[in-house]
Amino acid sequence: MTAGATRQAARLLSFISAQYGNRIISGQQESTWIDGPDYEMNYIHEHTGRYPAIRGLDICDEPGATDRAIAWWQAGGIPMFGYHMGAPTFSDDYDGSKQTVSIDKVLTAGTAENISFLERLDRAAAQLHKLRNAGTAAIWRPFHEAGGAWFWWSKEGGAQYRRLWRFTFDYMTKTKGVDNAVWLCGFNGEPAASASFYPGKHYADLAGADTYAGDGNYDPLKAMYDATAGVVGSAVPVALHENGPIPDPDQLQQADAHWVLFNTWNVEHLTVSNSVDHLAKVYHHDYVITRDEVPDLN
Repeated sequence: MTAGATRQAARLLSFISAQYGNRIISGQQESTWIDGPDYEMNYIHEHTGRYPAIRGLDICDEPGATDRAIAWWQAGGIPMFGYHMGAPTFSDDYDGSKQTVSIDKVLTAGTAENISFLERLDRAAAQLHKLRNAGTAAIWRPFHEAGGAWFWWSKEGGAQYRRLWRFTFDYMTKTKGVDNAVWLCGFNGEPAASASFYPGKHYADLAGADTYAGDGNYDPLKAMYDATAGVVGSAVPVALHENGPIPDPDQLQQADAHWVLFNTWNVEHLTVSNSVDHLAKVYHHDYVITRDEVPDLN
């Protein structure tokens, strides 16, 4: 978090940090193509009577994503923005994010790749400014699944990824003045093998890893948690920043797998990978924080 962060961002990070080792914050990624962007939120509420504390969004999903994030915050929840940024000069979407580009060119002033990259950061910063102007903070998780070979930002290895992350952090916080974001650096499912990708605590407030364990597998993912914590140390809360099946809260406590939040992916990862009975157990469990339990962070 940058020095001089907004009150809301500071309170958000303080709240998250206070849960680490004590409880887990519920989260759900929205889709926008099934039955409107509230499909997953309505599904959870219909079957549990509660809403997830965190609403996962993608900054690509404009117009509308920032408005939904503001409304979620005003209803007492926490927005979390990812960004499937297309490789600069390619389409700025999921398909573009899987293309290949030279990070040297991306970070060299005046190249076509650099101009495209800065334009995309500028648009992202403008959306985060819109949140700030509405008194909203957000978890910000760019360049997710670090260490994987499928997104452009990870294809050239850890040293190049760290350059990219640190440039982005400095540009957005110092040049663009983004001060309402809690930065989450998310590894893939093999965080120990991805240790060289970690940009350091000065550049990330939270760390994480993700995996899709298979329908109905509510394992606490203890080994992946321990591996992530081993990379980032005990002072950085560790998030399960994407998941299919939600780890069983009883097993989480028994295994000392102290994930600070989960973020169930959309559509079938919610509705097929998790039974209705399991969702009800999770969303009514004392260990799990739902939206109605988030304190006023304003």
